[in-house]
Amino acid sequence: MSLTAAELATLVALKAPILCVDTCSLLDVVRDLTRSTLSPSDAQAGMALLTAAETGAQLVVLMASQVGLELTENRVDVEQEACGKLAKMSQQIQRMQDVVTLFGGQGALQVAHFQGHATRAGLVLDRWIKVAQTVPDDAAVAGRALSRVNAARAPARKGKESMKDCVIVETYLEAAQQLRVAGLVSPIVFTSSNTKEYHGPNGSHLLPDLAADMAVHLIDYAPNFGAAKHLLHL
Repeated sequence: MSLTAAELATLVALKAPILCVDTCSLLDVVRDLTRSTLSPSDAQAGMALLTAAETGAQLVVLMASQVGLELTENRVDVEQEACGKLAKMSQQIQRMQDVVTLFGGQGALQVAHFQGHATRAGLVLDRWIKVAQTVPDDAAVAGRALSRVNAARAPARKGKESMKDCVIVETYLEAAQQLRVAGLVSPIVFTSSNTKEYHGPNGSHLLPDLAADMAVHLIDYAPNFGAAKHLLHL
């Protein structure tokens, strides 16, 4: 079982909403600032959710053990890419500023405060990791994940290796089942910005088979922290 009896009792007694986090949503905290999908409102919502979780009473963050492994595996590369693209953008902005000034434009442009963003973002990600309660998987979860892959049930699909995503989904499905059976009535939300896997390549709604599985345990899906905050009623 994913959660122990003591953990279930504590979570149910707390009566707080539950946020189940995916790897990509956590890595978004330290991801490239120049990406087109970056949203200040989502970043603000993420900070609000993190603050709520850190109170110890307003929000519970669950992190599948597979998510922890993927963070360890991918974090350095994501942070290095973000640093490189931010440096490139800062240089480009400065070149533009120099040309605009030569043509008579006036006004100081400051980008020095961009420096250090990677460090600050990393500290925020560290806070997410610290506040999250790890949910382990086991042989039963792995078995259901494999069955999901073999049946090509979302997030699996034919021709793609999706075992890791399926382990994460099955970990949270089991945790949610345990919590509902134990009496939790608070919202449970799974957030992942990896909409290619959960919405499908051409859709804007959760894939039907996954939506059906989540609905059994009253789990909502959020593609970003903004949507998660709304669904959690925070």
